[in-house]
Amino acid sequence: MKQVLIIASGKFARHFLSKVCKIKDVIRSYRVIAKNMDAVPSELENESNFSVEIFDPTSIERLRVVLAEEEFDRCIVIMEDEFDTKVTLENLKTLASDLELYVADFWGLLRENKNEAHVKIVNTLALNSSRFIGFLPDSPVFADNIGLGRGEIMEVKVPVGSSFAYKKISTLSNAKYQIPMIYRHNNYIVTTPGSRIYPNDTILVVGEPSALRVVFAEVKKQSGQFPSPFGLNIFALIDMKKMSDDEIARTVRALEFLDLHIRNHKIYLRILNPLLNDAFSELKALCERDKFEILINYSGELNLKRDVSENKAGLVVCSSGVFEAKKAALKALEIPVLSLGEGELKDVRKSVVLSAGERLREESSIVFDISSQLGLDVYLYIFGESERGEFAQSYVSLSKLFKQSLFVISCERQNPILALGSERDLLQFVPFNDRILARKLTSIFNQDLDQMYFKLGKNHQIFVPSDYGYEK
Repeated sequence: MKQVLIIASGKFARHFLSKVCKIKDVIRSYRVIAKNMDAVPSELENESNFSVEIFDPTSIERLRVVLAEEEFDRCIVIMEDEFDTKVTLENLKTLASDLELYVADFWGLLRENKNEAHVKIVNTLALNSSRFIGFLPDSPVFADNIGLGRGEIMEVKVPVGSSFAYKKISTLSNAKYQIPMIYRHNNYIVTTPGSRIYPNDTILVVGEPSALRVVFAEVKKQSGQFPSPFGLNIFALIDMKKMSDDEIARTVRALEFLDLHIRNHKIYLRILNPLLNDAFSELKALCERDKFEILINYSGELNLKRDVSENKAGLVVCSSGVFEAKKAALKALEIPVLSLGEGELKDVRKSVVLSAGERLREESSIVFDISSQLGLDVYLYIFGESERGEFAQSYVSLSKLFKQSLFVISCERQNPILALGSERDLLQFVPFNDRILARKLTSIFNQDLDQMYFKLGKNHQIFVPSDYGYEK
């Protein structure tokens, strides 16, 4: 049987090794490399299936000897120094490219290694923070390290007056989620269809992450949470060289409309290439309102990711021209982007989803959240016969949860983009994936509805990031 390699330094590693020693049914052999004895608990000395070596694990040649002597199933790296962790990780990837590596991350190593198939970075600070955030009344508790870890398992406390109170499980569960367990008075109840939920119960909910966010809002009676979970505020990007005075004025009117209907704390306007004209004076006048803040960029340099992060933005608003010019940078933000078309946002009458596939399934809760806040019915256009069943049913389930009107329209032969080409009162939801970054010249010959988004570009469009997590 293959051994498990543990590379350790610091108090956290010492505590981890102490816990491993207490596991009663350990059958594997463990080889521990510690930088010094401070990371090795005293009880480890009495364990026959543990062997300990003391040396600096950043030494690639010492690691080479260890990896040559034994065959390891996996390696767990828990070190207190960021530089040592990075060096050790790179050495392990060089020496054993197929070895499964699990690394404790206190510094933000996740993004650097997210494409490494054999490396799992465990953000220890995020895990602890998520656990404490779960004790707040505004937040559900998601299972971080169970299943896929994407938020498909959640527990939520049912308050007095909740729409879930006094309901039977059979009337609540559906194809998108199930409630397998109820916690009541420090006891657990494995549910049956006849089990009833009472106020102050805690329910365990399992299902699609998008559906669980809707369930949480329904349990807490918190309809209309967007731009959560992406952020708290709205961020507008205005380039005065690329936008006409009319486009700037329509953008301001759109922001005022969003402020009235979309839950937000503040609206930030980043002004690029400022010009001293009437439009600029109107923009500066917005500073007199508490909800608006102007950020003027005189240098021409823009760090969009930092802007969005520092201002806790959950939605970016820009003109369609600015979107096309900066769509690669906007996609990297991993938050929704509203590209404004030619008309007034207040004149929009319906939300539209075009599907020849299932790329907007996970983001469907965002479609209904925004639509419910704006008072728009949802129209789902399905192109082709193969996508009707389960995909359409996911939208039907969410429409019931949101109590939102849904119209499913099957387009077996005619591309729905052609049918909608003359309309100017719709808000289109588009999955923000790599297909959107393709050039229009090549996309025009493509039958992919995502790549043909620009055909409806005179309308307002919201680009929703694909595969977003429940916590960024």
